[in-house]
Amino acid sequence: MKTIIVACGAGVATSTLIVDRLNSLLKSHQIRAKIIQCNLGEIEGHTKYADLIVTSMKLNKNFEIPSITAVSFITGIGQEETESLILGHLNPQI
Repeated sequence: MKTIIVACGAGVATSTLIVDRLNSLLKSHQIRAKIIQCNLGEIEGHTKYADLIVTSMKLNKNFEIPSITAVSFITGIGQEETESLILGHLNPQI
């Protein structure tokens, strides 16, 4: 099972929307994952056991695991490309 960190500025509004969209994506591709929802300041505390970071804004720090900005999950513009990036990190065979 994969672990995904989903973060936004406060860890509430936009991250909740991203989590909903991400859950739908994972379900449609039969990928089991644990999702950790947090604010940007809490990301570092979860990276040791996570596979991917998905955020609503660009990060100012680089982490040892991949990160994807998923503002398209909020706007709808470029969502398919973001979904492909996420799936590529979670399941390279897709």
